[in-house]
Amino acid sequence: MDTKTLLDLWNTRPVRPRSGKTLAGICTGIARRYRIDATLVKIAFLVAAFFGGAGVLLYVVGLIAFPADNETAPRPVRMRSRPARRGPHGVPWYAIVIGVIAVISISNMGSSAPFWSSGGLLGLVLMLLGWWLLYQRTPVAPAGTSADQLHPADGSAPLVPTASAMTNPLVESPLVANPIEGEAIPAPFETPVDVPAATGTDGVDAPPAWDPLGTARFAWDLPEPAAPPQPPAPKPPKSPLTPIFAGLAVIVAAGGTGGHLVGLEWFTVGRIAALALAVLGVGMLLDAVQRRQANTRATGLVWLAIIAGIIAVVATLSTTGRPTFVNDGIGERSYHPQGVEQLADTYELGIGNTVLDLRDVGPLDRDRTVTIKQGIGEVKVTLPDDVRVKTDCHTVVGDQTCPEGIVNPDAKTPTLTVKANLNMGSMEMKK
Repeated sequence: MDTKTLLDLWNTRPVRPRSGKTLAGICTGIARRYRIDATLVKIAFLVAAFFGGAGVLLYVVGLIAFPADNETAPRPVRMRSRPARRGPHGVPWYAIVIGVIAVISISNMGSSAPFWSSGGLLGLVLMLLGWWLLYQRTPVAPAGTSADQLHPADGSAPLVPTASAMTNPLVESPLVANPIEGEAIPAPFETPVDVPAATGTDGVDAPPAWDPLGTARFAWDLPEPAAPPQPPAPKPPKSPLTPIFAGLAVIVAAGGTGGHLVGLEWFTVGRIAALALAVLGVGMLLDAVQRRQANTRATGLVWLAIIAGIIAVVATLSTTGRPTFVNDGIGERSYHPQGVEQLADTYELGIGNTVLDLRDVGPLDRDRTVTIKQGIGEVKVTLPDDVRVKTDCHTVVGDQTCPEGIVNPDAKTPTLTVKANLNMGSMEMKK
């Protein structure tokens, strides 16, 4: 996946038909462009709508980004430094991405139960991945189904090569509009005239190279034949592992999503993304052991694995679709309780450092439990010397150093249980 492929995917995006549509023509246009059943496209949008409304959001984006079949062709996006002009449906692809992010951000403002959750992000990624796979399957759009094949704004017919021009690459003829069907056809071959024939050293006309025996003197005024064009160097075949394992990852994610919808609580968003990441990891491992050229590697799996990893991490760090640090604050917290009456049951922090010194907590009157919850950062706990302590440490991503078993097992006191949960960072408990 490179910039050229992304630009071509955007320039050849589907068009919305004005006839034979159910609603706005988004699904019908996608089906005609990529030669699939429109019912499957409608089912995909319907299923994605249950993922935090991703299907509804993408349908609205398609209504804005896909031009109608009776509109003029939007200005294609090319690789250049100066900004592209904007016209009807000529919005650059990066503007669409920024718009989607803005809609997601606005929908999350001022809400304790946001509209957009990890499920919505997963649905968005799966739909975009499906679009990319459809483009890989049908990179060349059928006639009249993509945005680059619409009539230009100047009223001229779109320049689409015909079958005769493609089957005879040696004929270099200009493209002219077909006034009947609106397609471009090659102009008739015109033979140059009034070209002087070659002249020998004795002043007598000499036969051209194509008639060395001089048997067709009447045609010596024809030009010398041009050398046949050299065929382009064959491109090395790309690795077949990218579409194979990308499809397997989509199947695994769809299966996990189905399990979640039927009530299997184990299939959370983070675990579904982790399963897809595992499938992509197997594909990258097989690609690494194969002896292939650098430009034929399955590099597309790397980008898909990065996306799946980000989804897995975000889903793991969030409980209700909102990260911990949004509610628990950011900074550094230091606690040193001088007695059991100052000992709190819970210490929470979103991002930063938490330091808890329990050396002066004193004797306990009963069994106590202290819980430390932190999103990202560092946690340090100093345990007492004269109190029986039981530790329970858990870190999702990062390092932890915690004593095992019971600390100060000979102390004749109630037990102090210290539970520490850290999403990402380092944790240390010591005496």
